[in-house]
This record gives sequence, C-alpha cells and structure tokens, in this order.
Amino acid sequence: MANTDSPYGLRPYRYLDGTPYTGGTIKCEIVVATGVVTFIGDPVTLDAGTATEHYPVVAQMAAGDTQIFGVITSFDPDRDDLTSMHRAVSTKRLCNVVPATNMLFVCNSDGPTTYADVGQAADLIGFTSGSTTTGISAVEFDDSDIGTGNHVLLMGFDERPDNEIGAAGVDVIVRINESAFHPVITEV
Repeated sequence: MANTDSPYGLRPYRYLDGTPYTGGTIKCEIVVATGVVTFIGDPVTLDAGTATEHYPVVAQMAAGDTQIFGVITSFDPDRDDLTSMHRAVSTKRLCNVVPATNMLFVCNSDGPTTYADVGQAADLIGFTSGSTTTGISAVEFDDSDIGTGNHVLLMGFDERPDNEIGAAGVDVIVRINESAFHPVITEV
C-alpha cells in the first residue's frame, strides 16, 4: 500500500523512555513583531521579543536555527476570529508548546526513508508553509539530507500497517536533535 505524502508538521509521539505522551504543554506567546505565519506542528525556538504576557516568547523555527525549544500543539482561541486555526503574520497569539526535551515526535518524510537510515540525523523542511484552513503545518522530514542535516535524529517508524517503510511519505519517529535542552548527536 502506498503512503500518502501529506506533511503535517511534528506531533508528540511518546517520551524517550517509552512513557506515553499525555498532553502536557507550556503556554507560550508569539509577539506581534514576529513576521512569520505559524501553524500547529511547527517547531519553535525561544525568541528575544518582548513578552506582553507572563509566558515565554517563541517564534517559528527557521531552516538555520539550532536551538529548538519545542513544537506547537495548539493555539488559544483568537477572540477576534474564532475560526482562525493558525497564527497570522504580525499578530499576537498564545500557543501551547510541548518542550523538545526527552520527547519523540512523528512526522511525514518527503522521501523513501528506510531502516538503514535509523540512527542518523537529518533536517526538517517546509517552514512557513501550512494550511490556513486547518491550521496544520507543512514541515516534514527531509530524506534528501540524511547524514548531513542535524535538526532531528531518526529513531524509527510509526508502527501502523499502512505505513510502508522505504516508500515516499512514510511516517517517521524523530527526536529533536538541535534542542535548547541537550547537545547535538550526529549519529548513533
């Protein structure tokens, strides 16, 4: 069965020690000065912007960032537009972020990732892209730079019967490698 190449950003999978993820997040703020549209599933970094709330300030990760704080799992409702599922450019928005420390994430791969690739580092691609209708990110695992990128470490594959390993669009399990919480690993 062929996989669907359908990026959706990163989703919490479970903790590194095998403990199930139960929904814990940190409330964060994306300030008005941040000029990038942001989606659910986007990795974020801590931002130097001035907070207007009592929460850490974050911004969507850019391709060259190396200190990933976590991943957005949801946004607080926008009281001016209750249908908005994403964070529009240059608007303040509160979001919920699962910290990158000791967390595994599942994401879609853009290529035919195989068992031989497990344990190697790679980058993410698709930043600033996503659906303004569903609010879902277009970030995905970049199969073309396995062994040369460093954003994430490939830990395995989502264990589903419809997830064909070695075919484009396979769902992979990753650990944030370029984390604000631990040193970078290039290969295990």
